[in-house]
Amino acid sequence: MTTTWYPAGLLQGKPAKPYGILILNQPINRPALNAVIDNAVMLVCADAGGNRLMQYDEHPNGKKRLPDAIVGDLDSLSNEAQQYYQKQGVQVVKDPDQYSTDFTKSLKWMRQEWDKRKDENEDLDVVVMGGLGGRVDQGFSQIHHMYMVLQQRDLLRGSIYLLSEQSLSFVLAAGQNDMHVNDGVFAENIGIIPVLGLTHISTSGLEWDVSNWPTEFGSQISTSNHIRSNLVKVTVHGSRPLFTLELVRSLCASD
Repeated sequence: MTTTWYPAGLLQGKPAKPYGILILNQPINRPALNAVIDNAVMLVCADAGGNRLMQYDEHPNGKKRLPDAIVGDLDSLSNEAQQYYQKQGVQVVKDPDQYSTDFTKSLKWMRQEWDKRKDENEDLDVVVMGGLGGRVDQGFSQIHHMYMVLQQRDLLRGSIYLLSEQSLSFVLAAGQNDMHVNDGVFAENIGIIPVLGLTHISTSGLEWDVSNWPTEFGSQISTSNHIRSNLVKVTVHGSRPLFTLELVRSLCASD
């Protein structure tokens, strides 16, 4: 089975499927958010992600857009941000469930809201505005959630992307993955990270292609390989790795 990806379309205003944006409590990559915010069908903040979005709105180079909702246990949303958005009619949804995170609470709200708007079987991709350059535990938590929600259809029916300071990342499917990585959006560096353990990959369209290559932590992993074609193919036999694409400088976080 072949899975086709159009990651460049997200950043070029030509998405292949509808997507929503989830803002986490991480410094926002403003140029990247500017690139995706206009075409998103939904914008949700996870708790103190509301603080981050308000700061983005106030920046002269930010694109002002009200979120559809702010969701979480609200233990870190500032009073200022809560009042700012509530005065403008934004839903602030308190979910005190201690057995779920603000990340999953927000995804669940997005999935339920999308089901109200569209047929329940229609996919909604999610672009998570996060960050991997700060606390290590929070970075791993974001990667963990990307894998976890793939198994929970009440949280996600579609693909999930992590848009961080310098990269766009997503979990590859089993089998063949065809990725259209048009010029002008991505720089040359990619990574194929075996997060779940041993897997075998075959590639084409990269400077250093491999065939049935075993990869796992503690042995060998593929980082800093280089794109050499607008169509990159990765075939996966085994656990599903994380695929990372380096953004061009103009889409990287600037402050």
